[in-house]
Amino acid sequence: MSARLQLLLTIGGALLVVALLLLASIGEFSAAPLLQDLWPWLALVATAMIAVHIRLRLRLLQAAERAKRILLELDQPVPGGGLVALAQALHALSEKLTENRNRLSHETQRREQAEDLLHESEERYALAVRGADDGMWEWNLRTDSVYYSPRWKSMLGYADHELGDRMDEWRTRVHPQDFDRVVGELDAHLQGKTARFENEHRLLHRDGRYRWVLARGAAVRHAAGSAYRMVGLHTDISARKQVQEALLEVADGLSTLSGDECLRELTKRFAEVLGVREAFVCECSNFPATRVRMLARWNLGGFAHCAEFDLTGTACEDVIQQGKQVFVPGDLAARWPLEKSFDRESYLGLPCVDTRGRVIGHIACADGKEMRRELPHLAILKIFAIRAAVELERRILERERLGFPAAPVLPETTAALLH
Repeated sequence: MSARLQLLLTIGGALLVVALLLLASIGEFSAAPLLQDLWPWLALVATAMIAVHIRLRLRLLQAAERAKRILLELDQPVPGGGLVALAQALHALSEKLTENRNRLSHETQRREQAEDLLHESEERYALAVRGADDGMWEWNLRTDSVYYSPRWKSMLGYADHELGDRMDEWRTRVHPQDFDRVVGELDAHLQGKTARFENEHRLLHRDGRYRWVLARGAAVRHAAGSAYRMVGLHTDISARKQVQEALLEVADGLSTLSGDECLRELTKRFAEVLGVREAFVCECSNFPATRVRMLARWNLGGFAHCAEFDLTGTACEDVIQQGKQVFVPGDLAARWPLEKSFDRESYLGLPCVDTRGRVIGHIACADGKEMRRELPHLAILKIFAIRAAVELERRILERERLGFPAAPVLPETTAALLH
């Protein structure tokens, strides 16, 4: 019922009561005695109805003012046409708010699901980092603060509480000769010029010496492409670098040697570089190869007796007959039971190939304990194999020139000579 209709009904009722009272007062109405008794009550009712209408009207006006304020605060247009138009505008606004509330609830659920997935991913990443024994770092580019994991700090000889969270903890420890290169590559990645950051450089250890590390990382970017965070790993590669440098020295040192002297030096250096008990160089005794003959052997810190032996049942068989590297860091006898009689727990062998692509021998090393699993780079290991192959092929060509068999079989062939 509209406010105008309510007003008309109230006024009409009041006028009706007044008319009845007038009629009663002039005695022209048959119910005058009754009205004379009731008119005070009818007057009271009429007055109450008028008062209710006025109060209702005031409330409607107040509600209209509140509705206008709400629309103005929400930057919504205030319609003309009175209370009905305002009510319709508020209803439409309420529906829109309900729709926005439902959309917000849906987005909240999606965000919570995304956070749960991110949390699980971060947990898996943390477990992977701990398992890999690498040092993790996380750089917040907005605050220039860096989280260094306890493993990262321990790689440089520090406890967790002894290093801060500033980027300078890393910058000030970079070797001067590596600084410009590594910072340049890092800046290039942050600018989006490279897909990821990867660099080998030296960091100052607490003991005053430098350690080689492999730094790998990737930037986390906004939709526009600007980086705001970077996460990465540091891996200590000092041992590998030392081996590489030693191998390069070996290659330079062997360049002036030849013949038996070169092969003896090869076996010694091969054992030293890999930190094993025994190393030897063999040539094939026949073709297709079923036997090999040792030409140089280093064992237990000195040059040892050489022997000829059958390949069957040994780790050397796969190296020669398949022409591939064989590396077994431990439990060698599980694959080749015969090796147990030689007290060998681990083994590494590389084939020696001549200029025609034929396997003519191999260089190998072994130990009575497990061998470290991180080998030097394959290309560096091949320095030994290629250098040994040169000497083996030279021996073959020299024998052919003199009219001797390619590889004469020696009378001593017992496996006991290998001990």
